[in-house]
Amino acid sequence: MPPTPEEPASSKATSASPASGTVGATVRVNTVHQVGAEHRTYINGSLKHTYASPGGSFYDKFGAYRTDSGGGQATVEWSNVRFWRK
Repeated sequence: MPPTPEEPASSKATSASPASGTVGATVRVNTVHQVGAEHRTYINGSLKHTYASPGGSFYDKFGAYRTDSGGGQATVEWSNVRFWRK
């Protein structure tokens, strides 16, 4: 179960990058999206990113994305992926 912080949503990102990775490390990522209110990102159980969310339609996707500075193959293993709707 993701933690429930008491910090309010802000109108801008609290961090340019919510997390950085370490090759071979397992990372737990949780997101909580309250459409029309806020979007929160947790890395290993700690709130790393909060921003205001507009209303409208959204979809979730996940994968491996590399910037122009990266090279070679990106391998990501996803496990226990779950989605909840209120």
